[in-house]
Amino acid sequence: MFKIKKLYLYLFTFFYMLISLLELVSYLKIDNTLYGVYYLIINLVILFFLIPVVYNYKRTYSKARVSKIIIITILLIFNSFVLEHILLNTMNYMDSSKLYLENIFIYKNILKGILSFSLVVFLIYETNLNKTIKNKFKKVD
Repeated sequence: MFKIKKLYLYLFTFFYMLISLLELVSYLKIDNTLYGVYYLIINLVILFFLIPVVYNYKRTYSKARVSKIIIITILLIFNSFVLEHILLNTMNYMDSSKLYLENIFIYKNILKGILSFSLVVFLIYETNLNKTIKNKFKKVD
């Protein structure tokens, strides 16, 4: 099971870096956007949290690793679904942010949504929460 979890983290990091690179290329093709700068900075912060988790992954349970994965998941969800509404509603001027959002819609909403959901499932198996839930249901029966 350890090798499968480690392989999953490597694949997750690879796909996240690939999607982030595609979003960066899309940002460079469009005029400067305020939303794009914040979005890409948060992507970079997520990568700085993600790479040490993957590099230092060991067999034993670690609260620090679990807390970093929770922070990564929260930042991923915030960056993909919440940042757009906060930033566009507070801007007093128009730039190419909406054009950038249209270009990265599939990456941002669909692919990163799937990645964040898969990270939540991984977190459930990492913390052995699934075994705890099964034991609670057995005690109820």
